[in-house]
Amino acid sequence: MNRAAAAIFLGVLCSGCPKRIEFGPEGQLTDAEVVYERVRANQENVVTLEGDAKLRVESPQQSGTIGMFLAVTRPAFLHLETFDFFNRPLASLVGDGSRFGLYQAQTHTWYQGPASPENVSRFLPVVLPGEELVAILLGQVPLIPPERKTLELDTKEGVYVLTLHRGAATQVLQVHPKYLRVVRSQVRGVPGYDLAFDDFLEQGGLIFPGKVELEAKQAQTKLQVRYQQIKLNARPDLTLYELVPPEGAKVVEVDDSGREQPVGPPESPAPPAPGS
Repeated sequence: MNRAAAAIFLGVLCSGCPKRIEFGPEGQLTDAEVVYERVRANQENVVTLEGDAKLRVESPQQSGTIGMFLAVTRPAFLHLETFDFFNRPLASLVGDGSRFGLYQAQTHTWYQGPASPENVSRFLPVVLPGEELVAILLGQVPLIPPERKTLELDTKEGVYVLTLHRGAATQVLQVHPKYLRVVRSQVRGVPGYDLAFDDFLEQGGLIFPGKVELEAKQAQTKLQVRYQQIKLNARPDLTLYELVPPEGAKVVEVDDSGREQPVGPPESPAPPAPGS
């Protein structure tokens, strides 16, 4: 067998070989409860994030990549701004957990009202509560409350597979064996979405994903956030979360469902007719 043929043979042979797995300081873990608790602790130690990112959207309505500035603070403080290719502002979203404000630059319009999932989704083409969106942008996976847990080691992919069970619902978590951070989450049996995390980086002793992906299959929508220059757990600038419309913008009040509300005070009831 010549060298070229041997190289091809070895390449095919090793393509099915299990990956070398690097575990954390505790070595290989075999207890599902231990992995579950480590995952929860490791993803909850990031409280604030501020910086720049690239946002890619793939949906039936729109597709493309735009620049984004974001500041998020748990539990539900949001400040997102998007920019076009020439760095011109497109839209901005501010939320404090109870109220939201959305500015559309093209129409110079400011929408405000309750921070419901329907209103927050005016900015991104997925319907999510603000608190859930903050968690995902902070590299966290919303976990279903498990009734039981199972754990396996996938030697081919080089990850733990932690499965959470609750009734007919399951959440399958692929967990990085060294960092004990979720790299993929799939929810089945109930309406949900898939998450993937990659390009992990270390900042100030924190392990954080540099890329976050969300796929909502029912909505045929994918979102990808690639972080560029970010700060983690810095003291938040609370002025970023103030709900103040830009000067001269048209202000539109909306309800929980996103329906526009009448402008001005409600009409006074008509006075009673004489003799009534």
